[in-house]
Amino acid sequence: MSSVALTIDQDAWRPKYNPWLIAVVVALAISPDPRGLHFPAGGACAFRGRLVLLFEMPVIGKLTTKVQARYLIALGWLLLSIAMFYSTKRINLQISFSAATWLRISQVLGLGFLFVPITLVGYIGIPPEKNNSVAGIVNFMRNIGSSVGTSLVTTLIARRAQFHQARLVEYARPDNPNFQNSANGLAQRLAQSGLGSHEGYLKADARIYQSLQAQAASLAYIDTFMVLAVGAAIMFCLAFFLKKNDPGAGGLTVAE
Repeated sequence: MSSVALTIDQDAWRPKYNPWLIAVVVALAISPDPRGLHFPAGGACAFRGRLVLLFEMPVIGKLTTKVQARYLIALGWLLLSIAMFYSTKRINLQISFSAATWLRISQVLGLGFLFVPITLVGYIGIPPEKNNSVAGIVNFMRNIGSSVGTSLVTTLIARRAQFHQARLVEYARPDNPNFQNSANGLAQRLAQSGLGSHEGYLKADARIYQSLQAQAASLAYIDTFMVLAVGAAIMFCLAFFLKKNDPGAGGLTVAE
């Protein structure tokens, strides 16, 4: 059963939360391209995150000549796992644009340690004449991983939203006095605003259901971030099984 009970406010018809910002953070976390987002803040969040990545990439490029690639990859997965776990604590229906932006920045910090080192690891011990083949395989696996990962996360969000909605609906029953009081109070407010009594009750039920869906979606996003945090933690452990390389020898030579 969901650990968060349904909360209903008599002023629930007023826009008091920003669920679209939560969706922005999740969508940006699972997709590197924000152009498919239909949210006003999508571009702004992506810009700030990519600006951090822009300054981070040259530094990491220098580090690849001094530190083994597998250690940089492990650090990237560790930072990403921490960022995803941090996101589970910060996501809520009152999330602000500033909070969403900082969440995106925290998620980008770990990605910078993955892009260049992972590409570097793919070429360790490979003869120069096979570089084109390696490049094709790396790009192919990157595209497949991006597609499969995005599909899995999208499916997980939808499934967990349905699960939490089923749990929260248990609190929105006619025999629940809190639900009845909230629905009646909201219906009266809507009726006083110019709607008829019957239409006011219909609108009240619709607004309460909308609030329930928003809370279920918020809990689904939290579950998704937790799964991503665990997955990144597993990858952190697996990173140490990658081949060693000698950074002082150009990075592509296998270390003894």
